[in-house]
Amino acid sequence: MKIEDINNFISNKIEENLNLDYKASDALQRNDKKTNEISKDVSAFANSDGGLIIYGIKEDEDNRHYPSSIDPINRKEISKEWLEQIIQSKISFNIKLPL
Repeated sequence: MKIEDINNFISNKIEENLNLDYKASDALQRNDKKTNEISKDVSAFANSDGGLIIYGIKEDEDNRHYPSSIDPINRKEISKEWLEQIIQSKISFNIKLPL
């Protein structure tokens, strides 16, 4: 996803839905409460129809399902690898094959 795409979500007020969720940068913190929430959010999308979770977007204070602005993530503290590790360590993937 490019910055132009993010700006498009914000300028066009694309509302959250079953396949789209916005999270402010403080949702990515290195504590158990936040990492459990990350895992729950990812798991919920994986167990439904899939979708897109965008971290680093503040929601409108008057209408919490609409994006309002970019909320930058400190990439020195929060890396893509850390996020992947959290998700992989907290979510177990069970594949059930038909008999």
